[in-house]
Amino acid sequence: MHDLIRTSGRDTSARLQELASICDSPLISARARHAAAVRARDAQGLASAASDFQALGAVLLAAEAASGAAEAFSRAGDRRAATAAQRRADALAAACEGAATPALFNPHTTVPLSGRERQIVMLAAEGMASKDIADRLFLSVRTVNNHLQHAYTKLGVSSRADLAEALGSAT
Repeated sequence: MHDLIRTSGRDTSARLQELASICDSPLISARARHAAAVRARDAQGLASAASDFQALGAVLLAAEAASGAAEAFSRAGDRRAATAAQRRADALAAACEGAATPALFNPHTTVPLSGRERQIVMLAAEGMASKDIADRLFLSVRTVNNHLQHAYTKLGVSSRADLAEALGSAT
């Protein structure tokens, strides 16, 4: 039933929910929650399904759910969450030794950092404070922080602590 919704889009969520209510299987429950999120195009539900599958060791299903979450976040206009979900999907898919399914194909377009954003992000990732970056580049602190916020959105991160990891996967 779950494979039907994954591969053909046929809505089997109601039947999966019935099965989950009479079974004592965490995997069937996770599949039912995933199917419901797919049916509703619920980005947050798909992200939660990815976590459920990952916790159960179903890495390919986790990658598919994270990819679906990226698409749903993108449709909703949440570029930061979409990028973060796609980075997660890519990392999970990489652990699947080259497995390829229709649900993993997400023709996402990455928005590249501008030259100035990259320059500021590299300095911030080294631990430099916004004021010091501003002084070095002859900018205002506000301009530095604006560039950082734009870069965070493009990289799918929310803090300086996440920058080094994001830059490692973005290069």
